[in-house]
Amino acid sequence: MSMENRYINNHTNTNLKNRHDLDMAITKVSFAMDDTRLFLDTHPDCMEAIEYFKKLQHIRHGLIKEYTERFGTICSYDMGDCDNWNWNCGEYPWTSKKGRC
Repeated sequence: MSMENRYINNHTNTNLKNRHDLDMAITKVSFAMDDTRLFLDTHPDCMEAIEYFKKLQHIRHGLIKEYTERFGTICSYDMGDCDNWNWNCGEYPWTSKKGRC
């Protein structure tokens, strides 16, 4: 199994039980997307990289959707239709007991 497939398989696992694990999965997939985007900046015709980016984008979208459903909005851009501004009411990464920062 290629490194790409192992990475994708590890991050499509729906057994992410807590907020920290889900946040870390989003961070890792986002990093992989950024890295792939940088590669595509210099290799814009590489179909393999484009397909990989699309897979990562799909995974990230699913992870953010799950996070939002379970813990609330992760980003102010995702507030949608609401009557109050509460996207930042949850725990911040730097206040976590896990010491993320």
